[in-house]
Amino acid sequence: MSLINYRIISLTLCTFLLSACNSMNLNMEQPQQVVQQATQERTPPPSIYHPQKTSDVSKALSDTYLSAKKLYEQGRYQETIDILESKVINKTSSIQFEAHLLAALSASNLDNATDSFRFLQQADRLIAARHPDNQNKLNETKATILEHFGNWLEAVNLRMDLAYNLPLDEGNNNQTKLWLAIQNLTQNEIDELFQQQRPLLNGWLNISGILRNQSLSIEQQLVMFHDWQAENPSHPAALSPPQDFQIMSSVEKMTLTNIVLMLPMSGKLERASQAIVDGFFVNYYNQKETRPKITIINVDNYSNIADAVAAANEQQPDVIIGPLQKNNVAQVGRLHLPYPVIALNQLDINQHTKNLYHFSLNAEDEIYELIAFAKQEGATKAAILSTQDTWALKQSDEFRAAATEENVIITSNQSYANTPKGRQDAIQKLLLINESHARKKLVEQWTGTKVDSIARSREDLDYVYYVGKLNDAKQIRPLLDFYFANKIPMLSSSTLNDSEPDKSINPSDIERILFTEVPALTPNNTSLAALPKNQNSNILRRLQALGADAYLLANKYPLFTLLPSTKIAANTGIITMDENGIFHKRPEIMTYRKGHLVYANNHQYFPEEENAEK
Repeated sequence: MSLINYRIISLTLCTFLLSACNSMNLNMEQPQQVVQQATQERTPPPSIYHPQKTSDVSKALSDTYLSAKKLYEQGRYQETIDILESKVINKTSSIQFEAHLLAALSASNLDNATDSFRFLQQADRLIAARHPDNQNKLNETKATILEHFGNWLEAVNLRMDLAYNLPLDEGNNNQTKLWLAIQNLTQNEIDELFQQQRPLLNGWLNISGILRNQSLSIEQQLVMFHDWQAENPSHPAALSPPQDFQIMSSVEKMTLTNIVLMLPMSGKLERASQAIVDGFFVNYYNQKETRPKITIINVDNYSNIADAVAAANEQQPDVIIGPLQKNNVAQVGRLHLPYPVIALNQLDINQHTKNLYHFSLNAEDEIYELIAFAKQEGATKAAILSTQDTWALKQSDEFRAAATEENVIITSNQSYANTPKGRQDAIQKLLLINESHARKKLVEQWTGTKVDSIARSREDLDYVYYVGKLNDAKQIRPLLDFYFANKIPMLSSSTLNDSEPDKSINPSDIERILFTEVPALTPNNTSLAALPKNQNSNILRRLQALGADAYLLANKYPLFTLLPSTKIAANTGIITMDENGIFHKRPEIMTYRKGHLVYANNHQYFPEEENAEK
C-alpha cells in the first residue's frame, strides 16, 4: 500500500471517530435543548429591559387573574373584563382558559350576550379546552350564562350533557340546576324536549309533569311521584328527589276546608269578577277529591274594604282570594290579617306585609320576559312607540323603567295620534327618517342640484316595543316596512292581542309582531275548555286563567314560603314568588303567521350577531 493511500485511510478513520464522538455528545445534550425550546414556546419572551424568569411570569399572570376574580366577586364586571383582556387573555399561559370563562361570566352579568358567547367561543378554541375536565368547565359556564339570559331550553340540553360527563362527586349541583331549568320551561318547550326521546331526560320531564297537573292535590302528586320512583329506582331523581317533593311531604296533610272569594260582584267590575270566579271553579271542579267550602263575599255590599275583610275573617278561612281593585288592595295592606290573603292586584310599590300576597295580570312580568327574550340574541337597543291612551303611556313608562334596570338602551320614545299623519310622523322620528330628509335638503342647498336618494331607517335599533291594540298595530307594521325597517321586529305585551284578528286584516300586516300571552290562550290548550270562549275579548279569558290559578295558589302558596325556588306551571305562565310575596309569571311569546297564532322563536326574528355562538 502506498504512503498516500495509507494517509487517506488513516485520515478517514480519524474523521469517523471524531464524528462518532461528536454525535454521542450531541445526543446526550439534546433533551435539555428540547425542554428549553418548549419552555420558550409556552411563555412569552422576557423583556430585554426587565428580564424575568418563567416562574415569575406565570406568577404575575396568576396574581393578575386572582385580582380580576376578586373584582368579579365584588360585582365590578367591566373592570374584570378590562384587566383580563389587557393582561391575561392575550398571553399564552396555564390560566388563559380560565380567564376566558371568567370574562364570559362578567360579560353576561353586564347583559352583553354577544361578548359573553364570544369569550366562550375563544375559550373553546384553546388547546386546553380539549381536556375533558375543561370541557365540563366550559359547558358549566355556558349553561350558567344561558340561565342568566333565560334560555332555559338550551340550558336543559347542556345540563343533560353534563349529567353524563361530570364526575359523581360533582353531579349534585348540576342536577339541582337541571331541575330548576326544567321547572322554568313552558309547556311548549316541554313538548319539544319530549320529541328527543331521551330516556333519562324523559324521566325528569315526567316528574315535572306531575307538578304541572293542576287537577292533583299535593297528596296525589306525592303518591304519583312515589309510584314513579318505584318504577324507575335507578333514575337520578329517584335516588335524590328534587327538593320540591321533599317540601311537599312536610305539608301534605294541609288540605283546605274553607276558601273565601272577596270580589266586586256588582258594578263596573262585575264582568271581570265573574270571569275570575268562572276560572276559579274550573280548577275547583277538576280536583278529584273532597273539595273545600267556598264563600263569595261581594265587596260592593260593604261601605269599606275593612268591613268586607272582617266579614271574610268571620268565616275562619284557610285563605282569602281578593280584593281586585287597586285602592282596596292598598287599604288591605294596612290591616291586621289573621288569615292569608292573595290579592288579585298589586301596587306600584309593594311592601311585604305578613299574610298578604299579590297575584295579578300586570304588564311588568311580560315586559321583563320580552326583554330577556330579545337579550338571548344580543338585542339590547329598543325604541318605544305607543298610542296616546292613558294605559298605553303608563305601559311605555313601565317598559322604560324595566329597560333602565336591564341595561337596555332606549334610542327613541314616541307616542302618536291615531291618524295617518300622526302615525307617519311618529315612525319617521323613531327611525330618524326626518333627519335623513333634512340632510338631503341641506345637500341640495349646498350643491344647488336635486339629490335623488331614498330615506332609510336607522341601523342602531334591534326592536320596537309597541303599546297599542292589534287594530292599531296593523297600521304600524306596514309603515316600518315602507321605510326599510322590515327586519326590525315589534315586541308587545298581551294587551296587543285584545281579540282574535278580524278576517278583513291582511295577515302580512300583523306578522313580525311578537307578544306575550298566557298559556290558557295558546293553541291546543284545553285547561279552560269547559268555559265558553268569547272571541271578541281575550281579556276575559285571561281573567278566567287568573281565577283558575288563584285556586291553584290557594292550595300551594305554602310551598313558595317553604321553598323560595318553587315554580309552578299554570294557566297564566310559570309562577314564581319574590321576597315581597308577589307572584310573578313567565308567559309564552307568540306571533301571528298567516293569520294563525303560533309560538315565536327568537332566532327567526333577530339577526345573528357575528361570532355570537349560542
